[in-house]
Amino acid sequence: MPTYFLTGANRGIGLEFVRQLSASPSNTIIAAVRSRQSDLTALKALAKAYRNVRIIECDASSTDSIAALEFRVAEILSKTGADLNYLFNVAGINTTSTDTSLNIDPVSLQRHMDVNVLGPAKIVETLRRYLARGAVVMNLTSGLASMTVARHVPKCCTYSISKAAQNMLSLHQARDLRRSHAVVICMDPGWVKTRMGGKGAMVEADVSVAGMLEVVQNIKKEDSGKFFRFDGAAVAW
Repeated sequence: MPTYFLTGANRGIGLEFVRQLSASPSNTIIAAVRSRQSDLTALKALAKAYRNVRIIECDASSTDSIAALEFRVAEILSKTGADLNYLFNVAGINTTSTDTSLNIDPVSLQRHMDVNVLGPAKIVETLRRYLARGAVVMNLTSGLASMTVARHVPKCCTYSISKAAQNMLSLHQARDLRRSHAVVICMDPGWVKTRMGGKGAMVEADVSVAGMLEVVQNIKKEDSGKFFRFDGAAVAW
C-alpha cells in the first residue's frame, strides 16, 4: 500500500498524477498545493470521489511553508502507520520563457532558483526522515536542462538554467541519500499540453504521467542519479 507525496497537485502534471494514482484504492496520496486559496476544484473532486487523497499546503518558494510541511505530513503518516514510498517534486515555474542570455532579469532568475532548485532541496531535506527504505525521489525537470539538448534548442534561458541546477541537485541528493537506500532520479515529462507547456506542446498529460509512473515504479537501486524521459529513455546530460 504505497504512499505518495507530490507538490504542484492542483493543476497540470501534478493534478494528472493525483488523478491516476487515486484510481487505485491501495494508494495514499498526499497532494501538496501552493495555497489553499488556489483553484482546487478538480483536486477536491478527486479527494471526495476516492477518499485516498489528502490535500495539504506547501509553497515551494517559501522556506517557512516548507518548514511547516513536516508536521502536516507526519500527522497524516501517523494515522496510516506508513512512510513515504514516493516523493515527487512536481511544482515549478517558467515565467520568463522569452528571455535569452543577453537579457536575464535578476529578479526572475532568483525566483526560478527559489522555486525550481531550493524548493525541491528543502522539501527532501524536511521529509527525508519519513522516506521508506528504497523510496523513490523524482525531481521533475525538463529536456531543456540537458546541455546536449540546449545546444540545438536554445530557449527559455532562465528556466533551463534553473532546471540544469536542479539536475545537479538530484545528483547530490542521490549520493547523500544513499545510506537511506533511497533512489533519486531526474525526469523529463516531455513537452506536455498544460498551461505551462503552452503552444506547440505535443504530449498529452495522461500519456506523460502514465509513462513516468511506469518508470518510477520499476526503478532499481542502480538507477539513482540518472536522467530519464517519461517513456523510459535515458536523457543525455
